[in-house]
Amino acid sequence: ENINLIHSISPSERPRERCLTAGAKALSLRECLALIIGSGPPGLGCMGVANEILNSIGTGMSESDLESAFFSIMESASGPHLLELRGMGVAIRARILATFELGRRYACFRVSKSRNLVHTKNSRKLPETAVSLVPWEYRISHQEWLGFVPLYRTGKLGGFCLIEYGVRTHVNVEPAELFAVILALRPSGFFLFHNHPSGNLIPSPSDIELTEQVHKLSRQLGVHLLGHGIVSSAEARWIVI
Repeated sequence: ENINLIHSISPSERPRERCLTAGAKALSLRECLALIIGSGPPGLGCMGVANEILNSIGTGMSESDLESAFFSIMESASGPHLLELRGMGVAIRARILATFELGRRYACFRVSKSRNLVHTKNSRKLPETAVSLVPWEYRISHQEWLGFVPLYRTGKLGGFCLIEYGVRTHVNVEPAELFAVILALRPSGFFLFHNHPSGNLIPSPSDIELTEQVHKLSRQLGVHLLGHGIVSSAEARWIVI
């Protein structure tokens, strides 16, 4: 008996039926993939294609470790290569990629819905509020970027302003280019931000050098650099000025 074929599984235990009766949370990663895939080549089927994908990652892992490995690969540059395995036609590849994009957009929606973006004059809360104004889609970006959040003389924080997108490991921005945008808004100060797609928030020598350059120029121009934060999807870290 070929366990890859959906008809070899009793009707009540098939992914679609279990999803509808027990809920999607009851499904394994393999079953979720099989439902997304829908169908596969003769002798392989959707369950077999799902197995091809997961077996290419590795065997002997726990369900949670396998999920972590799968999601890590799918969000990296090597992710699309998984979609070129046996049985993966263009329709299935498009379906999986679209599903991941839908999940990404839903995650952004959940985060934006749960935020309470209240501007405050309490200086102790300003850094935390400024971090919350960095959009989620930038925090999970695979490219580095540089941006800032202005603070106006009224004590109100403005919206996040993106200055430049770079590549995966760095972004090149001249301080003069940054201040051309900052001065146009006429704030009293600003919080500078950039991301580390790797998730490692330790500042690099170039991060520290940029902070020093911007801090020096901000004092000359009378616009205070209030902090330089490195952000990732999970947290933020401030560079000491």
